[in-house]
Amino acid sequence: MCRAVVPGWILAGALFKLWERNPQLLPKPVTDVTDFVFVTMAGIPRERYLDPAMRGMVAVEVAAALLMAFGPARLSRAIGIAMLALFCTILLVLIASGAASCGCFGNSGPSPGWMLAIDGALLAGLVALRPSHAAGRFRTGAVVTAAAIVGGALAFAVPAREGVKLEDTSAAGTAPMATPPAPTPDAGHATAQPAPEPSSAPWPPMPATAKPWYAPEFPDWRGKRLDAQELMLLISRPLPANLNAGRHHIVFMREDCEHCHALLTKYFSGPLPTPTMTVAIPDATGELLENPCTECGKAQFPAGITYVFSTPVLLTIQDGVVVGVCTDSENPDAVREALNAR
Repeated sequence: MCRAVVPGWILAGALFKLWERNPQLLPKPVTDVTDFVFVTMAGIPRERYLDPAMRGMVAVEVAAALLMAFGPARLSRAIGIAMLALFCTILLVLIASGAASCGCFGNSGPSPGWMLAIDGALLAGLVALRPSHAAGRFRTGAVVTAAAIVGGALAFAVPAREGVKLEDTSAAGTAPMATPPAPTPDAGHATAQPAPEPSSAPWPPMPATAKPWYAPEFPDWRGKRLDAQELMLLISRPLPANLNAGRHHIVFMREDCEHCHALLTKYFSGPLPTPTMTVAIPDATGELLENPCTECGKAQFPAGITYVFSTPVLLTIQDGVVVGVCTDSENPDAVREALNAR
């Protein structure tokens, strides 16, 4: 148990994470803690810290597996119990939140329930089976040093994933907004002239390549131009509306997201006073839900990219500038504040 089974299990999970190098697979309880430490306390953007943090976790798991395999038996057992207890705690939180995946063995790994059963059985085995008093195969100091070096080298030497090639499907890049028909002139009355549309810069073209993953911090977009956000340039073309002119709402959604469906049903079903666009994240794995916003313009992000953020996200845009942001759709006050932002 201490020399082969548990360290082999821990090492396998670490190597799967390193193979995929996908920050979206990090369990939410883990990213909640790392967000607090790095983003809230240290002010480091998520896109800067997530990859090194993920590799650091892989390095710790590899080093722990090597220590268990070659270090003193008592130390091996203690490390295994500590790590499996931590894994079980994280899995319990995920199960309680209704998560369908834990990312423990990549995108196609077992469900949190199965992982809890396996980790729990291994933990019970380590607790029940006490090691002999035999010494470790090597001196403790040498094993600790070697494990740390090998774990760090393996985790940080693997290069980052390659960028994703994109294809712009629109030569113009932006679809023109629909213009209301001019009123029919009545005899004896002056013809009403439509209000001039605000001048706006054209929407930037789609880049040739995209990063392998994005972890935007939407609250930081408030007060900034929408077309200055790299993520927004990836949206499929042509755009349903000219986002640089007039007032718009944008909802980032996943087609299997119940909270997204509830937000759209409550605030965006029926006639819309403000042009609204839904942008689908193409990584849905559950049952697809019908979009209740029949008047929304529809767009999506390209597949093959990892989008490290929860949905729904609501933005309000005024002449190309983000004036309202809501990332908590269950808070009616936050939703209304974003909808009414000026």
